[in-house]
Amino acid sequence: MMTYEELLKAWRAEREAEGLAKLPEDFYERVAKLISALRTSLKMADTRALKTRLTQAELENVLKMVEDIFWWRLDKTLKALRAGQPLDPADLTPEERALLGPLETALTSARKFLEGLLRGELRQPAPLAQAATAAEVPTPEGAASGKESRVGLMLVRILADVPALVGADMKIHGPFKRGDVAFIPAENALGLIRKGLAVEVELREGA
Repeated sequence: MMTYEELLKAWRAEREAEGLAKLPEDFYERVAKLISALRTSLKMADTRALKTRLTQAELENVLKMVEDIFWWRLDKTLKALRAGQPLDPADLTPEERALLGPLETALTSARKFLEGLLRGELRQPAPLAQAATAAEVPTPEGAASGKESRVGLMLVRILADVPALVGADMKIHGPFKRGDVAFIPAENALGLIRKGLAVEVELREGA
């Protein structure tokens, strides 16, 4: 379980960091246990006792710090995504990777829509699931079996070192080195291609 002092340290670090501060993988799990313990303590305490009032004050401070940390990190992530910067899974907790992966995909689609609009093109945005399916890469005969589905994936060649990224399929892909060839979710692949970090590799029959 996290201590009040540890949470305060994390709160200060997040407030002062320009980007995302480093959090332990089990940060939110430990925070939840701390809050649960404080609430349980209050249920069994004498509301007139000084210790109870101190616990109540501590709980209020904990809730405020946790809320601040969460929204600060979300705001920083949105700022990075708006700038076209891919998320680095190493900077996120498991819960944040699950929550923010779809957000990265959605903002990538939104950016593509805006770029087309600024060229004078109006492309009706498709739901994310449909967009992924539309980018299906056919599996050539003699390649991987149906157990290894490539629906919604693109084969790309990496042109520069790329850190690991959270894919639209909620899986971590990479990190990649220059020259690597890999199947990654179409939304992520198009984002890398647009930034000049990858090129699509066309599959040829019998390859």
